[in-house]
Amino acid sequence: MRRSVHALAAAAAVLIAALLPAQSAMASVGSVPPEVTAYVADGSLVARLGDVYGLDASGANGIDFDETTKPGPISRVWAWTDERLAGEPTEHPVQLTNNWVVPIVVAEQPIGLATIWINPETDAPELAWFEPEPEWATALAAVPDAAQLVRDDGSAAWFALQDGVLTPLVTGTSGVETPAPVAEVAVVPPATEQPLAPTEPNTGLGLAIGVLVLLIVVIGVALYVSSRRDRARDVVPTDDDLSSPAP
Repeated sequence: MRRSVHALAAAAAVLIAALLPAQSAMASVGSVPPEVTAYVADGSLVARLGDVYGLDASGANGIDFDETTKPGPISRVWAWTDERLAGEPTEHPVQLTNNWVVPIVVAEQPIGLATIWINPETDAPELAWFEPEPEWATALAAVPDAAQLVRDDGSAAWFALQDGVLTPLVTGTSGVETPAPVAEVAVVPPATEQPLAPTEPNTGLGLAIGVLVLLIVVIGVALYVSSRRDRARDVVPTDDDLSSPAP
Protein backbone atom coordinates (compact mmCIF):
# COMPACT_ATOMS: atom_id res chain seq x y z
CA MET A 1 0.00 0.00 0.00
CA ARG A 2 2.78 2.40 0.92
CA ARG A 3 4.61 1.68 -2.34
CA SER A 4 1.44 2.45 -4.26
CA VAL A 5 1.08 5.80 -2.48
CA HIS A 6 4.69 6.70 -3.24
CA ALA A 7 4.22 5.67 -6.87
CA LEU A 8 1.13 7.87 -7.20
CA ALA A 9 2.94 10.79 -5.52
CA ALA A 10 5.87 10.44 -7.89
CA ALA A 11 3.56 10.32 -10.90
CA ALA A 12 1.73 13.41 -9.69
CA ALA A 13 5.04 15.22 -9.17
CA VAL A 14 6.06 14.40 -12.74
CA LEU A 15 2.76 15.73 -14.05
CA ILE A 16 2.99 18.93 -11.98
CA ALA A 17 6.57 19.51 -13.07
CA ALA A 18 5.57 19.13 -16.70
CA LEU A 19 2.68 21.57 -16.43
CA LEU A 20 4.38 24.30 -14.38
CA PRO A 21 6.56 27.05 -15.85
CA ALA A 22 10.21 26.30 -16.51
CA GLN A 23 11.49 29.07 -14.21
CA SER A 24 13.01 26.43 -11.92
CA ALA A 25 14.76 24.47 -14.65
CA MET A 26 17.69 22.25 -13.76
CA ALA A 27 21.21 23.67 -13.75
CA SER A 28 24.55 21.84 -13.51
CA VAL A 29 25.27 18.12 -13.63
CA GLY A 30 23.31 15.82 -11.32
CA SER A 31 19.80 14.47 -11.29
CA VAL A 32 16.89 16.48 -9.94
CA PRO A 33 14.01 14.20 -8.91
CA PRO A 34 10.58 15.27 -10.15
CA GLU A 35 9.32 15.71 -6.59
CA VAL A 36 12.09 18.23 -5.92
CA THR A 37 11.21 20.10 -9.10
CA ALA A 38 7.55 20.15 -8.10
CA TYR A 39 8.39 21.31 -4.55
CA VAL A 40 10.18 24.32 -6.02
CA ALA A 41 7.81 25.09 -8.87
CA ASP A 42 4.44 24.73 -7.15
CA GLY A 43 5.17 27.32 -4.45
CA SER A 44 5.86 24.92 -1.58
CA LEU A 45 9.46 26.09 -1.20
CA VAL A 46 8.56 29.77 -1.09
CA ALA A 47 5.75 29.08 1.38
CA ARG A 48 8.12 27.22 3.67
CA LEU A 49 10.68 30.01 3.41
CA GLY A 50 8.00 32.40 4.59
CA ASP A 51 7.10 30.15 7.51
CA VAL A 52 10.65 29.73 8.76
CA TYR A 53 12.54 32.83 7.64
CA GLY A 54 9.72 35.30 6.95
CA LEU A 55 8.72 38.40 8.85
CA ASP A 56 7.76 38.02 12.48
CA ALA A 57 4.58 39.34 14.03
CA SER A 58 6.06 42.83 14.38
CA GLY A 59 7.17 42.86 10.76
CA ALA A 60 10.61 44.07 11.87
CA ASN A 61 12.63 40.87 11.63
CA GLY A 62 12.95 38.33 8.87
CA ILE A 63 12.55 38.50 5.09
CA ASP A 64 9.39 39.51 3.32
CA PHE A 65 8.87 36.63 0.91
CA ASP A 66 6.04 38.37 -0.93
CA GLU A 67 4.39 37.65 -4.28
CA THR A 68 7.53 38.82 -6.10
CA THR A 69 9.56 35.94 -4.67
CA LYS A 70 10.88 33.66 -7.40
CA PRO A 71 13.10 30.57 -7.22
CA GLY A 72 15.90 30.16 -9.72
CA PRO A 73 17.38 27.05 -11.36
CA ILE A 74 17.86 23.90 -9.28
CA SER A 75 21.40 22.55 -8.94
CA ARG A 76 22.47 19.26 -7.41
CA VAL A 77 25.21 19.72 -4.82
CA TRP A 78 28.46 17.75 -4.86
CA ALA A 79 31.02 17.52 -2.06
CA TRP A 80 34.66 16.52 -1.80
CA THR A 81 35.42 12.86 -1.24
CA ASP A 82 37.44 11.78 1.78
CA GLU A 83 40.43 11.05 -0.48
CA ARG A 84 40.36 14.56 -1.94
CA LEU A 85 40.05 16.12 1.51
CA ALA A 86 43.05 14.09 2.63
CA GLY A 87 45.10 15.33 -0.34
CA GLU A 88 45.40 11.87 -1.85
CA PRO A 89 45.48 11.37 -5.65
CA THR A 90 42.06 10.25 -6.84
CA GLU A 91 40.05 10.00 -10.03
CA HIS A 92 36.89 10.81 -8.09
CA PRO A 93 37.43 14.08 -6.22
CA VAL A 94 33.70 14.75 -5.65
CA GLN A 95 30.61 12.80 -4.65
CA LEU A 96 26.87 13.40 -4.79
CA THR A 97 25.00 14.69 -1.75
CA ASN A 98 21.35 14.61 -0.75
CA ASN A 99 21.13 18.37 -1.33
CA TRP A 100 19.84 20.68 -4.05
CA VAL A 101 20.26 24.46 -4.02
CA VAL A 102 17.96 27.12 -5.44
CA PRO A 103 18.78 30.84 -5.73
CA ILE A 104 15.97 33.02 -4.39
CA VAL A 105 15.02 36.41 -5.82
CA VAL A 106 12.62 38.94 -4.26
CA ALA A 107 11.50 41.97 -6.28
CA GLU A 108 14.10 41.00 -8.88
CA GLN A 109 16.87 41.26 -6.28
CA PRO A 110 18.88 38.16 -5.28
CA ILE A 111 18.62 37.59 -1.55
CA GLY A 112 20.02 34.16 -0.80
CA LEU A 113 20.27 30.45 -1.41
CA ALA A 114 17.79 27.79 -0.31
CA THR A 115 18.96 24.22 0.24
CA ILE A 116 16.53 21.34 -0.20
CA TRP A 117 16.97 17.75 0.90
CA ILE A 118 14.86 14.61 0.65
CA ASN A 119 13.91 13.42 4.11
CA PRO A 120 14.73 9.67 4.17
CA GLU A 121 11.93 9.00 6.64
CA THR A 122 9.21 10.49 4.44
CA ASP A 123 10.85 10.33 1.00
CA ALA A 124 9.61 13.89 0.55
CA PRO A 125 11.58 17.04 -0.28
CA GLU A 126 11.92 19.63 2.48
CA LEU A 127 13.65 22.94 3.06
CA ALA A 128 16.91 22.17 4.86
CA TRP A 129 18.12 25.74 5.44
CA PHE A 130 18.36 29.17 3.88
CA GLU A 131 21.51 31.28 3.62
CA PRO A 132 20.91 35.02 3.10
CA GLU A 133 23.87 35.46 0.77
CA PRO A 134 22.95 37.58 -2.30
CA GLU A 135 26.37 36.88 -3.85
CA TRP A 136 25.71 33.15 -3.71
CA ALA A 137 22.28 33.57 -5.27
CA THR A 138 23.78 35.56 -8.15
CA ALA A 139 26.68 33.18 -8.78
CA LEU A 140 24.71 29.96 -8.54
CA ALA A 141 22.01 31.18 -10.87
CA ALA A 142 24.52 30.77 -13.71
CA VAL A 143 26.11 27.39 -13.03
CA PRO A 144 27.27 25.84 -16.34
CA ASP A 145 24.96 23.05 -17.46
CA ALA A 146 27.86 20.62 -17.98
CA ALA A 147 29.59 21.33 -14.65
CA GLN A 148 29.31 19.76 -11.22
CA LEU A 149 28.43 22.27 -8.51
CA VAL A 150 30.83 21.68 -5.62
CA ARG A 151 30.28 23.10 -2.15
CA ASP A 152 33.50 23.61 -0.19
CA ASP A 153 32.45 23.83 3.44
CA GLY A 154 36.04 24.34 4.63
CA SER A 155 36.33 27.72 2.88
CA ALA A 156 32.65 28.65 2.35
CA ALA A 157 33.31 28.54 -1.38
CA TRP A 158 31.43 27.23 -4.41
CA PHE A 159 33.08 25.77 -7.49
CA ALA A 160 32.07 24.51 -10.91
CA LEU A 161 33.98 21.34 -11.81
CA GLN A 162 34.14 20.41 -15.49
CA ASP A 163 36.67 18.26 -17.35
CA GLY A 164 38.99 18.26 -14.36
CA VAL A 165 39.08 22.06 -14.13
CA LEU A 166 37.81 23.85 -11.03
CA THR A 167 36.27 27.28 -11.62
CA PRO A 168 35.48 29.46 -8.59
CA LEU A 169 31.92 30.76 -8.45
CA VAL A 170 32.15 32.03 -4.88
CA THR A 171 35.73 32.38 -3.68
CA GLY A 172 35.10 32.40 0.06
CA THR A 173 38.41 31.93 1.87
CA SER A 174 39.73 29.38 -0.63
CA GLY A 175 42.09 31.81 -2.33
CA VAL A 176 41.15 30.35 -5.72
CA GLU A 177 40.57 33.29 -8.06
CA THR A 178 40.96 31.70 -11.50
CA PRO A 179 40.20 28.29 -13.05
CA ALA A 180 42.74 25.63 -12.11
CA PRO A 181 43.16 21.84 -12.37
CA VAL A 182 41.27 20.28 -9.50
CA ALA A 183 44.28 18.16 -8.50
CA GLU A 184 46.34 21.31 -7.94
CA VAL A 185 43.87 23.14 -5.72
CA ALA A 186 44.51 22.86 -2.00
CA VAL A 187 41.34 21.84 -0.22
CA VAL A 188 40.84 22.77 3.41
CA PRO A 189 38.83 20.16 5.35
CA PRO A 190 35.88 21.62 7.25
CA ALA A 191 36.57 22.30 10.90
CA THR A 192 35.36 19.65 13.29
CA GLU A 193 32.45 20.88 15.32
CA GLN A 194 33.31 21.18 19.00
CA PRO A 195 30.75 20.19 21.62
CA LEU A 196 29.08 23.13 23.29
CA ALA A 197 30.36 23.89 26.77
CA PRO A 198 27.67 23.67 29.44
CA THR A 199 26.41 27.04 30.56
CA GLU A 200 25.99 25.88 34.16
CA PRO A 201 27.27 23.02 36.34
CA ASN A 202 25.63 19.66 35.84
CA THR A 203 23.89 19.69 39.20
CA GLY A 204 21.43 17.03 38.12
CA LEU A 205 24.16 14.44 37.67
CA GLY A 206 25.78 15.35 41.00
CA LEU A 207 22.46 15.04 42.82
CA ALA A 208 21.81 11.65 41.24
CA ILE A 209 25.23 10.37 42.34
CA GLY A 210 24.67 11.69 45.86
CA VAL A 211 21.29 9.95 46.13
CA LEU A 212 22.82 6.69 44.86
CA VAL A 213 25.63 6.83 47.43
CA LEU A 214 23.14 7.57 50.22
CA LEU A 215 20.96 4.64 49.11
CA ILE A 216 23.95 2.29 49.18
CA VAL A 217 24.83 3.45 52.69
CA VAL A 218 21.26 2.95 53.91
CA ILE A 219 21.11 -0.55 52.42
CA GLY A 220 24.48 -1.41 54.00
CA VAL A 221 23.36 -0.23 57.44
CA ALA A 222 20.10 -2.15 57.14
CA LEU A 223 21.93 -5.35 56.20
CA TYR A 224 24.37 -4.87 59.06
CA VAL A 225 21.59 -4.35 61.64
CA SER A 226 19.66 -7.33 60.29
CA SER A 227 22.71 -9.60 60.52
CA ARG A 228 23.32 -8.50 64.14
CA ARG A 229 19.74 -9.37 65.04
CA ASP A 230 20.04 -12.78 63.43
CA ARG A 231 23.24 -13.53 65.33
CA ALA A 232 21.61 -12.41 68.59
CA ARG A 233 18.72 -14.84 68.09
CA ASP A 234 21.14 -17.69 67.40
CA VAL A 235 22.98 -17.24 70.75
CA VAL A 236 21.91 -19.94 73.35
CA PRO A 237 21.38 -18.39 76.82
CA THR A 238 23.60 -19.75 79.68
CA ASP A 239 22.46 -20.66 83.23
CA ASP A 240 23.62 -17.29 84.46
CA ASP A 241 21.44 -15.64 81.90
CA LEU A 242 18.40 -17.62 83.20
CA SER A 243 18.90 -16.68 86.86
CA SER A 244 16.65 -14.11 88.49
CA PRO A 245 17.92 -10.62 88.75
CA ALA A 246 19.41 -9.58 92.10
CA PRO A 247 16.97 -7.80 94.44
